[in-house]
Amino acid sequence: MASSSWLGGISVAMENRNYRLYTCGAIPSLLGTWIQRMAIGWFAWELTGSGTWLGLVAFAELAPTVLTAPIAGAFADRLDRLKVVRFVQYMSLLQAAALAAFTLSGLMTIELLLGLTFFQGALQGIHQPFRHALVGTIVSREEITSAIGINSTVWNTSRLIGPALSAVIILQLGIGYTFLINAFSFVPMLVVLYMLTIDQKIMSGKSLSDVPAEILEGVRYVGGHGFIGPLLVLLFAFSFFGRATAELLPGFTGAVFDMDADGLAILTGAAGLGSLISGIWLSRRGRLSGLSDTLILMVLLVVCAQLAFVSTTIFWFSVAAFVFWGFVLNGAGIIAQSLIQATVPDSIRGRVVSLYGMLWLGTPAIGAFAMGAAADYIGFRWPVAAGAGCILLVFLWALPRRQRLRKEIAKVSAPS
Repeated sequence: MASSSWLGGISVAMENRNYRLYTCGAIPSLLGTWIQRMAIGWFAWELTGSGTWLGLVAFAELAPTVLTAPIAGAFADRLDRLKVVRFVQYMSLLQAAALAAFTLSGLMTIELLLGLTFFQGALQGIHQPFRHALVGTIVSREEITSAIGINSTVWNTSRLIGPALSAVIILQLGIGYTFLINAFSFVPMLVVLYMLTIDQKIMSGKSLSDVPAEILEGVRYVGGHGFIGPLLVLLFAFSFFGRATAELLPGFTGAVFDMDADGLAILTGAAGLGSLISGIWLSRRGRLSGLSDTLILMVLLVVCAQLAFVSTTIFWFSVAAFVFWGFVLNGAGIIAQSLIQATVPDSIRGRVVSLYGMLWLGTPAIGAFAMGAAADYIGFRWPVAAGAGCILLVFLWALPRRQRLRKEIAKVSAPS
């Protein structure tokens, strides 16, 4: 009993068999993902030494979400979500195997790396709405905040450990082996996906010609909703101008701090540590009430953390700032997704969470490309500082709206 009290909402969500299996299968897969993600960024910097190429590779990984997520969101409300998630896992395994084969054979070029990264980005754009909608299907409304917090905790634990492992693998074995290890990491998740039992109501009698109207229906729902629209404005700001900073870390490591892959692992792990702490905190909290004011405060704290990160060339001060940056940025993302998932009906869930994913995953790609290109001319610190200033403007826009947000979210938070 004492243990359950200490765990709070975590124990409630983990009592759900399907969610427990899903989470256990995700652990090795996400660990492999972070091993590969850090390696790709470092490989792009190592091949070119260019901020523009670094931003372009980040763009290729994340930007396809902008194109594929809204379409995938419509299909997530009409197709078997579990089967599609399985298919994407198989394709991701093949992509990692291709990266390993070309790198280990010495045939990899920056253009080929860009192309394979773009392919994975397109897969992620498909995967994101199906994965989020799948989680929304297998957990109850009361479990949703804890479930999303647990997902974030697992993701950020992998983000903390994965880069450190990636740096060791790169230094001891070479970059190619990071991709090979990631390929094998998909196997446990695939096994788990065949063990799940999902009760999903699938829309029938719909033709392909209905897809544009269905996407538009999701956009109209968001635009007309009392707080989801403003939430997505905030999400756009700290995704485009905030999350993009993480994609530029290889350049910061090499150009600002004059360090190797181990320095990149430390910075990436610092953001992961901060994100892990916020994920655990929100998982244990497990309730929706009071989150609107917390979200707005976190947007302001993103500004402070980002400015602190770029204000010095002292590496360990920047590491500490990035721990805090990871805490507030990830916390804001969890809160936004929790409120959205708790609100939307299942019949439109895929389309709404696809818009969330488009902003959370897609817009940082555009921000990273713009900041990376600017960094070739004015250095890495000034573009990130300018991004913090833009987030501050959106915070000032949200501040007078906090009362309305609080009232709207209180309606969602009330017991059903």
